[in-house]
Amino acid sequence: MDYEITKLEIRVLLRHYWKKGLTTRDAAKAICKVEGTQTVGKSTAIDWFKRFNKGNFDLNDSPRSGRPTKLDNDDLQAELDMKPSSSTRDLAFKLGVGKSTIHWHLKQLDFVHKKPRQDPHELTKAQADKRVQICRQLLQNPRDDRFWKRIVTSDEKWVYLVNHNRDKRWVPPGQATPSVPKQDRFGLKIMLCVWWNFEGVVHFELVQNGQAINAELYCQQLDRVYEKLKEKYPALINRKRALLQQDNAKPHTAKKTTGRFQELDGVEILPHPAYSPDCAPSDYGLFRSMQHFLKGRRFEAFDEVEQACQEFFNSKQPEWYFDQIRKLADRWQKVVENDGLYFED
Repeated sequence: MDYEITKLEIRVLLRHYWKKGLTTRDAAKAICKVEGTQTVGKSTAIDWFKRFNKGNFDLNDSPRSGRPTKLDNDDLQAELDMKPSSSTRDLAFKLGVGKSTIHWHLKQLDFVHKKPRQDPHELTKAQADKRVQICRQLLQNPRDDRFWKRIVTSDEKWVYLVNHNRDKRWVPPGQATPSVPKQDRFGLKIMLCVWWNFEGVVHFELVQNGQAINAELYCQQLDRVYEKLKEKYPALINRKRALLQQDNAKPHTAKKTTGRFQELDGVEILPHPAYSPDCAPSDYGLFRSMQHFLKGRRFEAFDEVEQACQEFFNSKQPEWYFDQIRKLADRWQKVVENDGLYFED
């Protein structure tokens, strides 16, 4: 078991290096080299060297005036149970202690400050139960490579012509980071429609902003995808083994679309639970990665967007695509284990 050095031991070492004439920087560096990189900071060494220079060699904390430091963890837990979003300032005021005491006890309780997860939808019990039912049905498939290679998954995504980069940045102390505009949801954009499998993208199309993706257009797209599949995977079509995995958007489930699927010999629809982007490989895999790829990029024309999409698709190796498809099994299982509710990614 690793030994954790105490504050008193750190102060003894600081006094030792002070007596040897080391600088505060070198003293902190020497301690961290042996005990770990985060053991003591330069500012702590400076504080204690100042005390030693004044002839004060008491290694205990100086008594502090102001608020008491004693706090019962049960009282803190009770406050958090009532209002989990309380700030440390609010907790300190209500419990009559300093903020540093709140921070220490929160650490002791292993609490972390996290934003709530944003779920795609607010599921009813019936919707959650349906997710479980369909995922259990899907888990009955053999789940071997032969099964995964049958799947062709599809989805749509808006690609904006202006994509801002809001990543955190390193800046000198006191310097503000450059401002970045909020993504304009009503800005110029193009709809990307893509179909892909274990090897990569089978077919993709871009639809100009303003053109509706209705059942008629979707059926036309299916015809083009079907021709690509017959050309590239003839055995899959001839043996009637292709499985199309798509969400339940209206163009995908319309009567006209359903009729068209019946005419596409060799293609079946893989069941997909409604309200389930967490079980759609494009949502949890392809589009998430693509969002990072597009950060900070600006496009002036349709052709530039098309070229960027092709560049992104080509940047991924076949094994990456295969991994995203195979992740479906784990996600179906998580839906079942979480009683149909959304889960932590």
